[in-house]
Amino acid sequence: MNRANGAERAAAFLLGLVALLVGGGVVALHRWRVDRPVLDPVVLDLVDRHLPWVRVGLVVLGLVLVVLGLRWAWRAARPEAHPDLVLDERLVVTAKALAAAVRSDAERIGGVSRARVRVVGTPALRVRLTLRHGADVRAVWRELDDRVLVRARRALGVAALPATVRLDLAAEERERVR
Repeated sequence: MNRANGAERAAAFLLGLVALLVGGGVVALHRWRVDRPVLDPVVLDLVDRHLPWVRVGLVVLGLVLVVLGLRWAWRAARPEAHPDLVLDERLVVTAKALAAAVRSDAERIGGVSRARVRVVGTPALRVRLTLRHGADVRAVWRELDDRVLVRARRALGVAALPATVRLDLAAEERERVR
């Protein structure tokens, strides 16, 4: 996740939290004080005097929130980019080739039964390893970090290649009784 996407998610969360708290507060005040208006009479008088502007302001605020919500939904629903890595004006490493090379190296690690690799973002790697039952997780992690990811960085000639790693433990194989 890049910083802009994270900032948008945080802003959407905070806006939703504020809306929830304000709505809950209005409902709570209304339930406890049924005989009195929720808003101060001075505020109600001000709203009555400037009703067209208040309506325009509320409509604009609603439209802004709808646009922000649609933009967020569009970003969340669109497919993730799988960028190729341009090393030179004549040399481009495709996302599939990079993923296949890293997957092949990762599957050679002792204790790994299956590896899945995807190239996403700027580029970055998403590595998902399925470990055999009884595999030494620390040894797998060390070999992935020291051998596979270092080799990928060296081959591409880049100083940094961010990676997200997920380790899954395979279910224990059951013996069949005959």
